This record gives sequence, C-alpha cells and structure tokens, in this order.
Amino acid sequence: MVRCPKHGRVYDSEKDGECPICLLEPPGGTVKAPKTPEQAQTEGRKFLLTIGLVLVLVLGAVYLYLSSRKTPQDYAQQARDSLRAIAAGPARPDTMAFAAASDLSPIRNARALRNSLLATLGGRGPLMGFREGPVDTLATDRAELRRAKAYVAFAKHWHDRLDAATRNGSDFRYAPGVQFGPQMDNVTNQLQAALAVMRDMVRPGVVKPIAERRADAAAAGGYLAAATTVLTNLPH
Repeated sequence: MVRCPKHGRVYDSEKDGECPICLLEPPGGTVKAPKTPEQAQTEGRKFLLTIGLVLVLVLGAVYLYLSSRKTPQDYAQQARDSLRAIAAGPARPDTMAFAAASDLSPIRNARALRNSLLATLGGRGPLMGFREGPVDTLATDRAELRRAKAYVAFAKHWHDRLDAATRNGSDFRYAPGVQFGPQMDNVTNQLQAALAVMRDMVRPGVVKPIAERRADAAAAGGYLAAATTVLTNLPH
C-alpha cells in the first residue's frame, strides 16, 4: 500500500498503479469543482456589468469626439452670438470718459461713427468678389498673385477706414442716471458690435467663405440699423 504524496490517498500500487485521484486530473492541472448556480449567476452579472460599462465609455467617447468637431460655420456663428451678447449687455469702457447731461457731443460723435461705418459697409462689393481661401503674396501663378495683391490692398483700405472712423473712440456713454444715458449705452453697444463684425469680415491673410462674409454684412447692418433707430429720437 502506498500513500499519495499529493492527495494523501492510500492505494494499492500493484493494483491501481497510481493514485485514483491523480488519474482523474487532466495533465498539468487539477480537477475543477463544478460551479454552483449562485456562482454562475454572479459571474454572469459581472460580465453584463462589464459590457455595460464598456458601452457607456465607448458611447461617451464618441459623443465627445462628435461634439468637439466644429466647422468654420460653427465658429463664425459663435462669434456672431458673442457679438450679439455684447450688444445686449452693458456698455464697455473705451477711450471716452462719461459725458455730462448737458453735453450733446456723444450723440453727434455716435452719429458720425454710424455714418462712417455705413459708408464703409456700403463699399463691401469688391470683398464679395474674392475667392475664399489663403492669400499668398509670394505666389508664382500670375492670377493668384493678382488676387493676393488686390485683397491685401482692399484689406488695408478697409481697416484704415475703420481706424479713421474710431480715432475719437467708440464709447458714447453718459454718466449713470442722467438723461440719454440708457439710450447711449444701447447705441454704444450696437456700434461696437458692428465695428467688431466689420473688422472680422476682412481678415488679413485669408478670405472668409462667401456665406460668412454675407452673414457678417447682414449682422453689421442689423447693428447699425438698431443704433440708427435710437439715434433718430435723440437731439442733434
């Protein structure tokens, strides 16, 4: 009789040749006990939970990726929305101090800026004719070089006119609580919003898509029209 050193089982080596338990084991391993129904259910729930978490992570990653992809039109719309928020919000300080209630110069200066911006916006015709895309002043193609030079000249003239129009500032506010104060807060916001849009319409080094240029022109015209509505009812 021999005792198995692994299982402690006593067996007849001459009859059995080997421990009966060892004979039942697969090569290189041990016999696994069958899973109970409770263990099987637990493992099944763990598996389903793992699959659910993986799906949530994958769907979340896909959503973040898709939501982060923005087209140039999206960025343009964000810029326009921001400018509309500026127009609707409180006036921002500029180069001009608060005017006294008896001083009508802010109203006159606002009208002058409004007129200058309207005139500049009215000269946007050539801008609408440029093909969109980067402007390469070192292009070897003659047609592309002519386009680049024409756009650079137009952009310089455009921004020079805006700079000249705002040489005396773009803040036409009165002191809080005085006559014409709320109206001129509104006018200041509208004119500054129009000015911001018009500066962005003509970007150095690149021609914006035609749809964005048209949208910018419409937005700037809307801000100037809103300022005009208020200025019409103020003294000259």
